[in-house]
Amino acid sequence: MKCSPSYAIGDTGPAGGIVFYITDGGLHGLEAAPFDQHVGSGAAWGCMNTTINGADGAAIGTGAQNTADILAGCKETGIAAEIATEYSGGGFTGWFLPSYDELNALHTALNVDGFLPLDQYWSSTGRNTISFAMILNITSPTFKYGNRTSLQGVRPVRAF
Repeated sequence: MKCSPSYAIGDTGPAGGIVFYITDGGLHGLEAAPFDQHVGSGAAWGCMNTTINGADGAAIGTGAQNTADILAGCKETGIAAEIATEYSGGGFTGWFLPSYDELNALHTALNVDGFLPLDQYWSSTGRNTISFAMILNITSPTFKYGNRTSLQGVRPVRAF
């Protein structure tokens, strides 16, 4: 009988990320890319003044669908969702921009020793307007609504 590996918070995940959320006794969960993936001071969420259908899930488990919704509704290049999905850490695909709650869990579990070096990071959780999406402010730590054109950190995550 083959045994599946079990992970704990802080372990290196199956794709080389850092595990920050577990379920099923560590058999499943979420891992974060070990480094930010944007260039320079960050990336835009994208598509200012454009309605993005969906992309409003905040709960753990909604980030992948939010990211797919953003990419389906926004054809701008270089945006946070695109950067997250293009990451292929450990040779794995399936990385996405975390939802509001996923990003909060990442911050709560791993924001030690500067794991998240920037002051603010994009979540994939949009707001029911055409101009804003949710940002985690690391220094507070609080969430706020950010203008979709502002440059913020991008940290992809992946379910395993």
